[in-house]
Amino acid sequence: MSAHASSGALRIFLDTEATPRAWGYHLTGPGPEAGVIDSLDTLADVLSRHGELLTDLPWTELPTFGGPPPPHTTDVWSWDARRLLVGTRPGLLRLIPRDSPDGPRRHLPSR
Repeated sequence: MSAHASSGALRIFLDTEATPRAWGYHLTGPGPEAGVIDSLDTLADVLSRHGELLTDLPWTELPTFGGPPPPHTTDVWSWDARRLLVGTRPGLLRLIPRDSPDGPRRHLPSR
């Protein structure tokens, strides 16, 4: 665990009291921060800066922002109608076009 990770926690949640309901985040620690997650860009930014501190929500349950799920979701954490948020850990997240050759592929068993 990094020194940064021990200094706070990131919570991403669906605010059911907001009208309309909205996803939000709250960062605790030395530099507290909070806000609304209203787009894939915002989610990508929050996770790239604080994702290692996410404590209460599995990455597989992060919000999505429109468009169908991609056919293969290995290392895909969220999406919108045009892009996918992909990566193997918070510091390596990136937004790519849905039709990118760098997009997720189905992993076939080796023979």
